[in-house]
Amino acid sequence: MWWGGQDRLNRTVKAIEDFMAAEPGVVVETETVGSTADYFVSLATKIAGGNPPDLMQLGYSQIAEYAQRGVLEPLDDYVGNELDISDWPASSVDALRVDGKLYGVNLGNNTTALFYDKDAFAAVGATDIALDTSWSEWFDLAEQVTKANDGKYYGMSDGSGNALVYENFVRQKGFQSYGDGGVGAPAEAAAEWFDMWAQARARGAIPPADVAALDVETISENLLIQGQAATNFGHSNQIVALQGATPKKLGMAMYPQGAGDLIGQFMRPAQHFSIFSGSQFKSDAVKLANFLVMNPIGVKSLGVERGVPASPSMQEVLAPELDELPRASLEFVAAVTPVATPIPPPPPRGATEVETMFRELSQQVSFGQIDAEQAGKTFVEQANAILARA
Repeated sequence: MWWGGQDRLNRTVKAIEDFMAAEPGVVVETETVGSTADYFVSLATKIAGGNPPDLMQLGYSQIAEYAQRGVLEPLDDYVGNELDISDWPASSVDALRVDGKLYGVNLGNNTTALFYDKDAFAAVGATDIALDTSWSEWFDLAEQVTKANDGKYYGMSDGSGNALVYENFVRQKGFQSYGDGGVGAPAEAAAEWFDMWAQARARGAIPPADVAALDVETISENLLIQGQAATNFGHSNQIVALQGATPKKLGMAMYPQGAGDLIGQFMRPAQHFSIFSGSQFKSDAVKLANFLVMNPIGVKSLGVERGVPASPSMQEVLAPELDELPRASLEFVAAVTPVATPIPPPPPRGATEVETMFRELSQQVSFGQIDAEQAGKTFVEQANAILARA
């Protein structure tokens, strides 16, 4: 089971068909959900009902919570047997360890990326946007794009409820999203965050609340693809699917920088596959995961849609197969790697609930129901309470 758009569906089904051809005794049933939010609602329901998938796609934000709840199977005993990751760099393996045990098979490395409509920004003089463009520069450019389009096409999408964008922001100030059993950044940082977006909203750099509410942040329904805004906050591996969904020529930059003296950007496993601890088919599930990341046939089918392969040998296999867009993802990761800072620890148990609450608070601010200072205080208080009881 996985989430993602049509391109991911096509690639994954093709790879699984290839696996079944190579393993004629194994039959794989698949299920996919387009929206990340809907996926985790469905997965939670299946876990509660005792029938989760044998092999489930997760993101870095979920691995600690699911492992600590006992949902996932430790994979250490499979390494060197069904799972061959001998040529992987330690960072690509250790990022998916929780309490010293391996719980995920890295499907590819990526980094966050701000996708933008190149023609819309070129029309206001920004023909070559630097990878590390600052928050203030982005908002200035975005305001110009909105004005150039008579307020009918906004320069930036509203990232105020996106926990990954917020994480990048607080890392620039020397904080982490989580730490010492609670949130890692003070209420003042959260208040500054919500206020920054409120000011951007007031000047027209981002959409008003009612338009922003239409952004469900899937490949097919984000505001960039809908033709409502000129940017989308995502990950580097999504360039293929996003460009395939729009005639607009897309560029990529790092998430805005300059909130503090540090770089917020880091490299991370894009997604990974984990095994259900109660599965009756653990060995076969691990074999499938291994096929997708270490068999040339599987690797070629997946491409870089979920990120750049962790295996150097599989990168060499894949490189000649890539056309312009997948190469752009590879080159973006290569450009960001030298300036990226160390990956933070996996979010703790309860983080999913914290992120949902964070998004709800951002919407309350955008609709004028609470101010930024109150939102910052409420976020820290409620997040700490959620994490304490998780």
